[in-house]
Amino acid sequence: MPNILKQLCMLALLMMTVVNVNAQDSEDEFLPNSHELSIEWDFKGDIIVRQIAYNYSVLNGYLGIGCGLGVWRETEAGSVFSQEFWEEDSGLGRLFILPKLKISTPFFVKKDKIKIKSFVENGLMLNRKFTRTIVAWNNDWTESRNITFTSRAISYNMTLGVYMELSDRGGISVGYSYSTLEYSKKADYYNINNPLTSDNLHGIFLSVNINL
Repeated sequence: MPNILKQLCMLALLMMTVVNVNAQDSEDEFLPNSHELSIEWDFKGDIIVRQIAYNYSVLNGYLGIGCGLGVWRETEAGSVFSQEFWEEDSGLGRLFILPKLKISTPFFVKKDKIKIKSFVENGLMLNRKFTRTIVAWNNDWTESRNITFTSRAISYNMTLGVYMELSDRGGISVGYSYSTLEYSKKADYYNINNPLTSDNLHGIFLSVNINL
């Protein structure tokens, strides 16, 4: 919860920035009701997220709504192999739908055809619930037990970045990304006695944006 509050505070600050800026020429902003298609790669440690998103902008590009469709994948590096734990099913790939709200500032850098502005996106990643199993061994490898993780169907997702418009057809975006993927786990084995664990994922993202 504290992390979500921090993100909401950041969102509020950005909204205040948007409200207090002076109006700019219409040629410097997206036209009302513009459409955008983005292809995004998100890297959060051992989690890789790929998505194709559609954004519908209103209010001269300051506010937009959109929806993404993609897959998040846990790489082999994300498998647990420390001390007495080993994860059986590494390399997971999961589909998701991501409805989101996007708030942007005006362009604060304008040089020739290149323009730059900042933005924040908040959304909910909707996953199909799943379970996975970790086989846990004791220190001398003589006894094993299964630990079952059950995922949540809804996770919070946030990106904070800058958009560089390279031409009238679009540009690229880069920045910071954050999301929650929470699992409840059931086990009664050695030091595993916490009924709930939460994976707060931090990373970077890169997207290619196309104006439709």
